[in-house]
Amino acid sequence: MDVAALRQSWAQFAMAGPEAAKYFYATLFLIAPETRSMFPTSMQYQQDKLLAALGHIITHVDDEQALTAFAQRLGADHRRFRGEDRQGRPVPLAEWHYIWVGQALLSTLERFLGPRWTPALRADWAAAYETVARMMLTGAAEAERTSPPYWEAEVLATQRRRADVCVFTVRPNYLCEYLPGQSLPVQVPALRTWRYLSPANAPRPDGTMEFHVRAAGRFSTHLVRKLQVGDQLLLGLPVGTALSSFNRSPQLPLLLVAGGTGLAPLRAVAEAVQQGPGRPTTLVVGGKTPDDLYDDRALRELAAMPPTGAWQSGGGGGWLRYVPTVETGWQWQGAVGTAADAAVRLGPWRDAEVLVCGSPEMTQATLSALAASGVAPDRILVESYDHSLYPPLVNAAASASPDVTWMGAQ
Repeated sequence: MDVAALRQSWAQFAMAGPEAAKYFYATLFLIAPETRSMFPTSMQYQQDKLLAALGHIITHVDDEQALTAFAQRLGADHRRFRGEDRQGRPVPLAEWHYIWVGQALLSTLERFLGPRWTPALRADWAAAYETVARMMLTGAAEAERTSPPYWEAEVLATQRRRADVCVFTVRPNYLCEYLPGQSLPVQVPALRTWRYLSPANAPRPDGTMEFHVRAAGRFSTHLVRKLQVGDQLLLGLPVGTALSSFNRSPQLPLLLVAGGTGLAPLRAVAEAVQQGPGRPTTLVVGGKTPDDLYDDRALRELAAMPPTGAWQSGGGGGWLRYVPTVETGWQWQGAVGTAADAAVRLGPWRDAEVLVCGSPEMTQATLSALAASGVAPDRILVESYDHSLYPPLVNAAASASPDVTWMGAQ
């Protein structure tokens, strides 16, 4: 396999950008019409994800360890996708779908590489694709031994905390194991769209999960406005390694800084701390007005609970310091400013582990403020799962560049 030729041709192909991605999917849907129902109606972000995944594969095509880990994770995750045949019956993703995808890919490369598409280059791309497809199928087969392709989750309760914020609880049909701070792909079957949401609770004995959603797009607005008790959602494999690493230095104090529904994974982390030895933890939750603090009551109740472990605070105080913060508020008695402002004032945090989750703007502002106050970057854990990103790609690139987090589904 000529790796240099693969990368050179990829550089040319990538210049076509969205046009190449559109051609690929049009070709795939022509070859295999049943695959169309595996994707959302709008392909806007799907095209970007395709190019990003192909680029990552070509970048690591000569790194067997990295490529294997990525491709197998990709294969395990792709089990949740299903199509429909002409009779409307569900068709799970299978080996023949990989064959059709390979055909569509080679056809697209031929279309956009033109005269550079030689028999030798075609053979190299075919070999590279077959290698990756086999790795993905292996990853899918291995995952099949330990988890279903997806979980069917019944909605047990819904609460409208604000006009645009909903908190709902689901119960999967099988135990879905995840780590506090992780996210799961969630689908409303009627929308054929997957979005990543974080459970707002540590794992429970009954397996139920609580999710927080703010209406910002079609998917999230459907959940906020139309979700009802008894509805069914689908859940995919949990993902995320950053926020779930909150206990990597358990001897250090823990600072959690949240904005909006970015609170969800950090509340799950706080619950996990409470269920353990009760590590000294500060949770700063920011909003523009007190109305943004939609989970205030639950957080105050959590702060009042004693830890179930053996930790005893030296001063006899609680294990959790909860600091609600708003930018403006009539007769507000709490902290004033942004979450970043409040967190820095409560410092210093040079000898603490820090988790940050919120909008990209809030997260970046908090990272900058913490860095200016002397917190080392390697002390801060953030993660990025917005609707336009694909988590396995984010995880693969985490060591190369810091990510910012946005847990609001659209």
